[in-house]
Amino acid sequence: MATITKRLVRSAKPRGKKYEISCSSLRGFILRVLPSGKKVYFARCRHDGRDTRQRIGLTSELSFEDARARAGLLLTRGTTTPTGRADSAPAPGDASPYLRDFTRRFLDGHVDIAVKASTARAYRLALKNHILPRFGGARLAAITREDVETWVGSFRRHPQAARTACMVLSCLFSKAAQWGALPPSHVLPTRGVRLKPTRARDRFLTADERARVEEVLQRGLELPTSHRGALHWGIVYAIRTLALTGMRSSEVFGLSWDRVDMSRKLFRLADSKTGQKLVPFSDEVLELLREVQRLGDGRSSWVFQSRAGRSHVAKASVGRAWRRIRERAGLGDDVVIHSLRHSFASDALMSGVPLAVLGRVLGHKSPRTTARYAHVSDAAIVDALKKTSERIATAQQSPSSARGRRDARATGARRERQGRPLDDS
Repeated sequence: MATITKRLVRSAKPRGKKYEISCSSLRGFILRVLPSGKKVYFARCRHDGRDTRQRIGLTSELSFEDARARAGLLLTRGTTTPTGRADSAPAPGDASPYLRDFTRRFLDGHVDIAVKASTARAYRLALKNHILPRFGGARLAAITREDVETWVGSFRRHPQAARTACMVLSCLFSKAAQWGALPPSHVLPTRGVRLKPTRARDRFLTADERARVEEVLQRGLELPTSHRGALHWGIVYAIRTLALTGMRSSEVFGLSWDRVDMSRKLFRLADSKTGQKLVPFSDEVLELLREVQRLGDGRSSWVFQSRAGRSHVAKASVGRAWRRIRERAGLGDDVVIHSLRHSFASDALMSGVPLAVLGRVLGHKSPRTTARYAHVSDAAIVDALKKTSERIATAQQSPSSARGRRDARATGARRERQGRPLDDS
């Protein structure tokens, strides 16, 4: 099984007998190659309890993008048309635009002007890899909630990808309704769609785990660059900054010196997830930045420059390094880079920092977002309960308490001998 692409369609050669190629990325999408050299797109659908092949069209008459989009819609609905051929356009919603046509307006009129660049890239990937292959050939008003639910179910073991793609699709439909591309009474097909919950990553580092991570970082910094365990200083100090500030990785990795105010101890972030913001930092971070200045070549505009010095450290490079650091520190796969931000927030809350103040430090627009970080690790709960119990037990074992318990026991015994109730006063 291979992924059917334009190149594969062009390169597929006829044989003595017809044969089929099934697509691994869009299951049910089929290319049939005939001995005559003709090539036909099909979709394998369920109809009346049977598998049937739905003819979509010849490769010479239909573009690859249209064929894949129509196959995606057929596979989402899981049925065939009465004629045995794919409709060129769905019957309902004939006045509404095709999703693939509206996508350009959505990108130009919303994504490119109102969404941060890194988020816009995620939107484009979701559209390219998930939304357009399934719904690109359908008219907006023809896509139903059942279609979306079936599509979401196809993600199976990738709930986060489903969540992102559904969020983008929901945004697209909201803009379509807002801009008049859908009838005013149209119910958005993404409304009420239930998504599989993603695994909560509320993992916090203990003091011992932080010490082990720092030990690995320092050792990697001191090793010769040719050594397998060596770590580039840009990555080491970027990770240390993440741990000490609770900033987002995207804010730290691409930090430039013109955004650092050493005298006022502020980061001036122009392209944060929540827009422009000021991030104060501590004396420890100030000392760390001075060390970075000594380690840098003095020519780069980036704070945490790459090994070659031409750019800043890349997210992928830090991710690979973090997996090695995590393994050497004896941490599990549940400890990701973002766990450093969670840990910072959790430690701040347990130290008595109010939620409102923490929200400003983390750069949250809504207090509800900050409340996510108001978790306390299980170890901290157990430790708090243990300390509380120890204090109570110690108080109960004080001389005055012990004497009081002895007096109470003596009084109880005397009353029993006299036949009086124990609670009689």
